[in-house]
Amino acid sequence: MGRNLILGISDNYNYFHLSRFFESLYKTSFDGHVCLFVGPNTGANTVRQLQKLGVETILYKKDFPYISQPHPANFPALPDPIHIYNFRHFLYYDYILKHEQDFDNVLLTDVRDVVFQKDPFDFPIASQLYVAMESRDKRIGSCQYNSKWVLNGYGQEKLDELAEQIVSCAGTTLGPMAQIKRYLHTLLSAILELKDAYGCADQAVHNDLLHSGRIAPVRQLYNDDTPILTVGAEFEFKLDPQGYLLDGKGHRANTVHQYDRHPTLLAAVDKYIFTNPLRKSYLKLRYKLMP
Repeated sequence: MGRNLILGISDNYNYFHLSRFFESLYKTSFDGHVCLFVGPNTGANTVRQLQKLGVETILYKKDFPYISQPHPANFPALPDPIHIYNFRHFLYYDYILKHEQDFDNVLLTDVRDVVFQKDPFDFPIASQLYVAMESRDKRIGSCQYNSKWVLNGYGQEKLDELAEQIVSCAGTTLGPMAQIKRYLHTLLSAILELKDAYGCADQAVHNDLLHSGRIAPVRQLYNDDTPILTVGAEFEFKLDPQGYLLDGKGHRANTVHQYDRHPTLLAAVDKYIFTNPLRKSYLKLRYKLMP
């Protein structure tokens, strides 16, 4: 397994809000690199705690280009106004342009509502993009959020075109470096063409690209057999005796997204993260290894 990279973004959260993500990640066998872009409302104590865990933190500003000295091959402009959901990909793309030779695989992920039960890269990764699918019953046209994003970004004709498609969640996307780089360039190019880059979230763009075939080759990860579980629209859960969430085939999923929509699932997640007897010794060892 090559060196792997996780990219995320956070603002208006303290370490408590982020702790489930990082403490669950560092309980797994993951030994790659994590870079978190932190916004201006992130406290210094939170940054210190993240850095103590070995997380690379990069402060971004609210105005384009958000960081000093962006890569010359990055996009020279983005729509204004633009939502964090959309401009985060400019930051990810910039990091990849600067470090693409350093890593083999990349996970682009939300942070606050994501936890890990295994190394997120611990499954056979082919030369394709891996996108997370929500419940097979959840269609773009019948979801108030997804349909609104498509309407704001594209209009009624596009919504009619995508209405019966199953929702793919843009919050966890994984693949080899080359596929992620191409995905980000394609996504940002499409964001430039949106009618409203603030009222339309990246998920609408992501779904348009997926269902039109423009980000192929791609594997769609459904909850019945997947390393990434996206559970916001699910209502039945199976846990193993240790309290870890299982997919439809009875396998412990590597990554779990949107667990906090369900109080009972949130309680189960907290139990295995915060009451696991290995927690204190493992984190103590990790702190000790930090330079």
